Amino acid sequence: MKRIWNEILTVLALCFLLAYSYPAFDENISASQQIVIDFVQWACWLAFAMDLIYGIWKAGNKKDYLRHHPLEIASVLLPFLRPLRLMRVISFGGLALQKIAIGRQFAITVKVALTTVFIAYISAVQITITERAVYGSNIKNFADGLWWAITTVTTVGYGDRYPTTTEGRFLAVLLMVMGISLVGVITASVAAWFVKMSQDDAR
Repeated sequence: MKRIWNEILTVLALCFLLAYSYPAFDENISASQQIVIDFVQWACWLAFAMDLIYGIWKAGNKKDYLRHHPLEIASVLLPFLRPLRLMRVISFGGLALQKIAIGRQFAITVKVALTTVFIAYISAVQITITERAVYGSNIKNFADGLWWAITTVTTVGYGDRYPTTTEGRFLAVLLMVMGISLVGVITASVAAWFVKMSQDDAR
């Protein structure tokens, strides 16, 4: 039963991601479309909130449960992080790669890389929705938002696209912090791989 419920939550996260992303690609959303989008988002939020409340209620040590379920908490408290429920799919994919004899280090690197791309995508969606209609903003469409997200998460920071609102800057800070951590893991893994290759050649 728990497995089925987890699969349902994953499907709901995907539905939320689609509903959440749509406004970034289409500025001219009709009233009926907006009603559908709002309904999907609220229905997904309700399912996530119920799952979190039930998990806390069933947990023997509630503080320990909260400490080990940051994605669940974030998906309920922060609207634009609800698609992070799909991180479970990335985790399962990393475990699958690990079992196919590709190697644990490679599996972790792939998982971190996918996580980085995923976070950059949802950040691009959110920054586009937030900044597009603001006077003086230089992020006017999803392409601009995606370019900003990629240059920010990789800590390149060209400065040709940047947020002008408070919400956008807050999002930028979060993306910078996560970008340093995630890209650092990828860089370290690649460097370790080259070192291992050099050691194998020297033998």
